[in-house]
Amino acid sequence: MFKRLIPILAAVLMLATACGGSDDETAETTTVPDETTEAPTTTAAEGETTTTAAPSDVTPVKTCLVTDLAGIDDKSFNATAWQGVLDAIAAGFATPEPDSFFLESDTDADWQPNIDQMLSQGCEHIVTVGFALDAVTQENAPANPDINWTIVDVDFADFSTDPPTDVEFPNVEELTYQTDEAAFLAGYIAASVTESKVVGTFGGANFPTVSIFMDGFYWGVQHWNEVKSDSVQVLGWDPANPDTGLFTGDFTNLDIARATAQSLLDEGADVIMPVGGQINLGAGAAMQDIGMGADGSIFGALVGVDTDQFITAPEYADLWLTSVEKKMALGVFNSIAATATDTFEPGNIRGFLSNEGVGISPLHNFDGIVSDETKAEVEEIRAAIIAGTQSVDGS
Repeated sequence: MFKRLIPILAAVLMLATACGGSDDETAETTTVPDETTEAPTTTAAEGETTTTAAPSDVTPVKTCLVTDLAGIDDKSFNATAWQGVLDAIAAGFATPEPDSFFLESDTDADWQPNIDQMLSQGCEHIVTVGFALDAVTQENAPANPDINWTIVDVDFADFSTDPPTDVEFPNVEELTYQTDEAAFLAGYIAASVTESKVVGTFGGANFPTVSIFMDGFYWGVQHWNEVKSDSVQVLGWDPANPDTGLFTGDFTNLDIARATAQSLLDEGADVIMPVGGQINLGAGAAMQDIGMGADGSIFGALVGVDTDQFITAPEYADLWLTSVEKKMALGVFNSIAATATDTFEPGNIRGFLSNEGVGISPLHNFDGIVSDETKAEVEEIRAAIIAGTQSVDGS
């Protein structure tokens, strides 16, 4: 059973008597209580998460992060996870750089040496980023029970059984995200603005953590078609025929991503959602080259993933319609803070719309293009998904 994404302020109530926090549609605030002082705020990669200082009696923990192959500067997945560490450093839950640090992985052969280096340097909390680090984390976590681990985008399972059984370690938090809920909203918005009546999506590889975005996007478009009696077409993905999906086979090669996006543009798509690593940047280049954008000579838009890409990839600011966000910075921050406050809870912690673990970014340059009617409908759909009265899988 999935656990609720637990705000760290509840965990640290044992250590302090005062706390505060607020949130709205476009801002998410995690306020950590402190009896004596309030630290300056820091801004996460999404431009949303702010934190205050740890309680004065908390000892910060040495925190280390291993990236997947996209690297720390991917402006998406790894960068957002590392921002969670930076937020924990700023708040006093993690030790400052360079004591807390990250190591990048150029190939899968780097994962174990990177972890070995962290173990030898006395890291107390290790963050591994992405499904590719599943096996190496499952191997190292039980062998090092005095270290707490956070793995991003993985729910451990034993696939030797039928059906697969859940695997849990007492020193590992598994952060996962129901991104199809937020992608459903993005698909609905995309269908509302397309001028060609054709939208597209493609991924780095056909993995569940990728295809879940594409599923939600597809069904959001279909919901628009049903509600509006429209016929917007989705290129690149059909949940009923996953083997025909459009994938680059790579999360970092911008040339392949650019060519893949161009193929969708050539078929008439004017809104595209690339899913995975840096491939969105290749798509942005293809669209920008022909003058597409909210204010471009040709209408065109991108849907970002993982983080608010209007902020993390501002070179394509006029293309970002919205982004399907995983609140990874907040999840990583909470996990580190739990280690520092001895409130660490192992197992799967899942982000939903209902607990703000996933969401969509502001419309930015497209705010005046998306109608007030659509905006209101999106909020109604969001509420229905949270209430369980609106499915996001076509059922």
